[in-house]
Amino acid sequence: MKKVILLYDDTINVPHNVKIIIGKASFGQIILKRKTIFNRVKEIVEEAPIDSEIINLTSIKNAYKKIELYDKETVILHMFSNFAIKDAEKFKILLGKIPFINEDYKIVQDNNTVALAFSNIENYKEMLDRYINLNNIDNISKYNKIEVDAFFDISNYNNLLTYISQGFDSRFFNNLEGNEYIVTKKSTNKKKIKQEYTYYQLLPDEMKKWMVMPYNYVENEETAQYTMERLHMTDIATRWIHKAIDEEEFRNILNKTFYYINNRIQKNISQKEYREIENNLYVKKIKERIEQLKKEKLYAKLDIHIKSGTDFNSIDDIFEYYLRIYNKYVNNNKKYISVIGHGDLCFANMLYSKETDILKLIDPKGALKEEDLWTNPYYDIAKLSHSICGNYDLFNCGSYSIHINSELKCELEVYNNNDRYIEIFRQYVEENGFDYNLVRLYEASLFLSMLPLHIDYPQKVFGFILNAINILKEIEKCTKI
Repeated sequence: MKKVILLYDDTINVPHNVKIIIGKASFGQIILKRKTIFNRVKEIVEEAPIDSEIINLTSIKNAYKKIELYDKETVILHMFSNFAIKDAEKFKILLGKIPFINEDYKIVQDNNTVALAFSNIENYKEMLDRYINLNNIDNISKYNKIEVDAFFDISNYNNLLTYISQGFDSRFFNNLEGNEYIVTKKSTNKKKIKQEYTYYQLLPDEMKKWMVMPYNYVENEETAQYTMERLHMTDIATRWIHKAIDEEEFRNILNKTFYYINNRIQKNISQKEYREIENNLYVKKIKERIEQLKKEKLYAKLDIHIKSGTDFNSIDDIFEYYLRIYNKYVNNNKKYISVIGHGDLCFANMLYSKETDILKLIDPKGALKEEDLWTNPYYDIAKLSHSICGNYDLFNCGSYSIHINSELKCELEVYNNNDRYIEIFRQYVEENGFDYNLVRLYEASLFLSMLPLHIDYPQKVFGFILNAINILKEIEKCTKI
């Protein structure tokens, strides 16, 4: 069997409407479920039962140098990065055939060239000469065709949105299906699905305009589901992690978001009621989730890292540190109201169109009865903060690392320079009458309460712990508590 070299051509120009989603990234650098598209292709190639290597091409001229070390009879597969794999098994079948070709082929889907396969290196070099001179792969048409159905052409805006939607972070139980027009959300957690569906029905009419309407609720013995219109907008998290949102657009998003926040239905409540809601959200829930975390098999290892890598002896010690700050700070609030909130107002649940300045919200916490709609007025803002200040979405895509510093302690590094955005967010928070440090305190509670929900990624859980510690230290420093 001949060796196959897959040259992944990541020099393909990104159309303007796609750049709105992915910023300056190339197609191969698009992140989906913690991995770039290139790395997804690489993993599938490595799993295929052939003798192969994959090379990421960022310059076509470099292709000549890349292939010099290989035998002249090596088979070359030149794949274009604007095609993402939608069916890994079909792609593996194609790869299994490539080592046996005796002539050159154009691999085509829907009349578009996905890749070119060459039976030897000399033939590939001839193609490169023409490709560089013509600068258009469509003019290279002499090859026999192999028709395939295993790819998404993600240079098409709608195809990219469909492809990205497969990356929804549906932890543990959600299944999302659909087409160009609708999305159906299905789960074995029937109560959660019913809550999300009923939430919309219970909302006051003046707040329904912010939500994507769920309909066609169906429940059977095992699952429940509802359907929504697929809006041709991407969630803000996708564009945020690709650094595709500039300061002007960020302000537009915050203008829209704080208009929603300030126009939530609200009511006055007693101090006692306020403290009870606050305690349930920001203290009791953390306690319950920490106990849940302790029951996980990996907790013992996490405990070791907390002891050796932080200034704390246990997760309980960290919670006590949080509680000391909480008890000294929260009593500063003198305005006792409750609001009808979204309940999970993070970037992943916010759809925004730059062109039309439309904001739509999805995946609320949910409600089965009217009283379930009401929450603490800070909760939605804390959720927003954990995307902006706390880098929640960057954790979800793996854009962080944990290092050992000179004192042999663990140090968190998040790959994002968003200080200017944090400052803008702080201005909006304070101009709209909210206490920024209180927002950050509640944000820290979110990271602590999420720990057992992300245990399928243990390193991320430890990253959340380090992040919460950093937030608390920042609050302590700023407020001199």
